[in-house]
Amino acid sequence: MSAPSPEWVSAVRTMRRLFEHEPTDKKTLGPWVDEAMALMRGQSFAHASFDLEEIVWHYLIDVDIRVKDADYRQAQREVFESWLRDAERALEAHPAEPEAGSRSTNNTSR
Repeated sequence: MSAPSPEWVSAVRTMRRLFEHEPTDKKTLGPWVDEAMALMRGQSFAHASFDLEEIVWHYLIDVDIRVKDADYRQAQREVFESWLRDAERALEAHPAEPEAGSRSTNNTSR
């Protein structure tokens, strides 16, 4: 399997950030929706350079439902978190290739 593209690495990181900062009320919905929509409009999503499972699309667009329905929120978050952990494990198993011009292969800072 080839190394993941930088776009995919960035998309997975963005999805983790969205997951960790998911709104729980209507007042905080706007910025989260803006970031999710930007992710979906992003180059890698727009050009379908990778396949996304249906759960990802639903997670990104159903935030308003999750705010209203705690049971739906819990169920969808459990499924999405499982998918996200698998995606992150795959990234760890196949690290991205160093960017062109990179002088160091030591990537210990986060």
